[in-house]
Amino acid sequence: MINIKINMVVPCNNFIEHAFETFKEHNQSETTDRINDEVIQYELEEIIANGEDLRTLKLDADVIMSRGITCQILKESNQKIPIVDIPVQGLDLIRCLYDCKSRFGNKKVGVIGSTNMIYGVEELTDIVGLSIKSFIMNNISESPSLVDKAASEGCEIILAGIVTCDYANKKGLHASIIRTGKESFRQSLSEAKRLALVSRREQEKTQLYQTILNYAYEGVIAIDKKDKITAFNTAAKETLSITNKKLIGSSVYDVVGQGKLRALLLNTEEYTEDIVIYQSIQLAVKKIGIFLKGERVGNMVAFQDVTGIQAMERKIRKKMHLRGHIAKHTFDDILHRSSLVKEVIETAKSFSEVESNILIVGETGTGKEVFAQSIHNHSNRKHGPFVAINCAALPDNLLESELFGYVEGAFTGAMKGGKPGFFELAHGGTIFLDEIGEISPQLQSRLLRVLQEREIMRIGDDKVIPTDVRVLSATNKNLLHLVKAAEFREDLYYRLDVLKITLPPLRQRKEDVPLLINAFIHEGFSPAERSIITDEAIKWLSEWRWEGNIRQLKNFCERLIVLSKDKVIDTKDVKNWLEGSSLEMNEREEEQSQTRFPNAELSEREKILNILKHVNYNKGKAALKLGISRTTLWRKLKEYNLETN
Repeated sequence: MINIKINMVVPCNNFIEHAFETFKEHNQSETTDRINDEVIQYELEEIIANGEDLRTLKLDADVIMSRGITCQILKESNQKIPIVDIPVQGLDLIRCLYDCKSRFGNKKVGVIGSTNMIYGVEELTDIVGLSIKSFIMNNISESPSLVDKAASEGCEIILAGIVTCDYANKKGLHASIIRTGKESFRQSLSEAKRLALVSRREQEKTQLYQTILNYAYEGVIAIDKKDKITAFNTAAKETLSITNKKLIGSSVYDVVGQGKLRALLLNTEEYTEDIVIYQSIQLAVKKIGIFLKGERVGNMVAFQDVTGIQAMERKIRKKMHLRGHIAKHTFDDILHRSSLVKEVIETAKSFSEVESNILIVGETGTGKEVFAQSIHNHSNRKHGPFVAINCAALPDNLLESELFGYVEGAFTGAMKGGKPGFFELAHGGTIFLDEIGEISPQLQSRLLRVLQEREIMRIGDDKVIPTDVRVLSATNKNLLHLVKAAEFREDLYYRLDVLKITLPPLRQRKEDVPLLINAFIHEGFSPAERSIITDEAIKWLSEWRWEGNIRQLKNFCERLIVLSKDKVIDTKDVKNWLEGSSLEMNEREEEQSQTRFPNAELSEREKILNILKHVNYNKGKAALKLGISRTTLWRKLKEYNLETN
């Protein structure tokens, strides 16, 4: 239910006779009003006020009803609430004049009141049989002088409002208050309700309009034909650092400083987009004309701080990363005791603090992506996205579309609406290109352009998109050798290899192996569920070469936990499950195992092929038995031309 309050402002109690009785009858007789299917309930409240109090009166209502000078003063005091004038109709005046005649006899009557109350009253002379003289009152302060004037012109009866009648009585004149009849009040009540409904709907529209404006990201300023401000939202105040509370109705010259922004508001161009400077703030501005029935009635500008646009763009890009492009690891996650790894971490931290591209070099499984994520999280870009892609895991055409994106219809199967590439998704953050040495010459050329121009172009498009991306790349190959063999572009190599981090293999940091083993074996288990590995088993594992490095060690520890029957893992368990888990065994073990492991003399290609056959070409199981990742397996299958469906 919607409550609509009507304030009836009068100079004294019961000034309008039968007002509340008429109000009740009106509510019962009228059809139920509704707004948006909600029933409306009306409330009438009488407010007593007169004189100067009217000019400072604070009212909280949907509509105001009043009469005569009181109504006139309320309107002049610029009340924002709509005001309905309670009329004094000819019938009301006739009744009042007959009443004066019956009470005071056939004497001359001076009728004093505002124009809207007594206009044309002298024409009633013949109807009521009285001599009538009207005196128009524009201000309540004129009341005494008008009574005196009426008396000087022979008027013995004063028909007027309550204040004027009081003065007339004091002067010894007969006086009678002009009364509003039920018909007139009922008519004004209908108008008050109608106006209240219109006002309510307009208020809802205005509030909706103002809420939309205030919560818009763009600043909005509008002016009318007289250069007065008609709209000025919260974003505009904040962007332009304007603290004035009352802006609507002010001259644009008093609010917006001199410059191009004000000039755009004032000129007659219908539409324009521009970058303007306002008090050292760079604004992206759109300007349009406001037209009504083909006539220009004002202008509007919408604008944003360019810095804010960039920040919002980064925020949107980050929220659009449905695949979770974030860096999870920090340097604290890199388990180590060796001074060698400590030195590498210190170097990586210092590299993190600059914007230069970094090339991370290391064997398979040495933790290149962990270092890349740690560098990102230690850098000024840590609040931006971290986007990683393995360049060896995808064929050239798919890798190109993933890196650079494409527009709708760029190729068969392209998504409707196109798709942003990883460089776009990494805007404001870091992109990590793993196994960079595997990309084709064509992609090398496109990548070089991105690094040089800091912009990308989607497949099938002719528009360039600026990107702010730091590039981290990684490889387990010697890129310089590839450059000399003409397999890798020299100019791209030097773009990538601005700063270099070389990760040591696990065999060069054996003091870290026990720490890693204990971490991997206990990972994800409560103290009651954890397995225990003996010191002898750890010592034996520390001597292993771990050609797959940390990844191979972690996979092996997982295998130990799954396959071990007891909670205590000893040397016997280690030896049982380590055999055949690596493509290249420790040299000492390899010499002792030739008779038992004939595959040890086979080439790497043959070993992979044999294991694939053994696991019925299940690549997941093959990678596990080989002690390498699926990505490395895919790369080796491609390298040895063993690709299978």
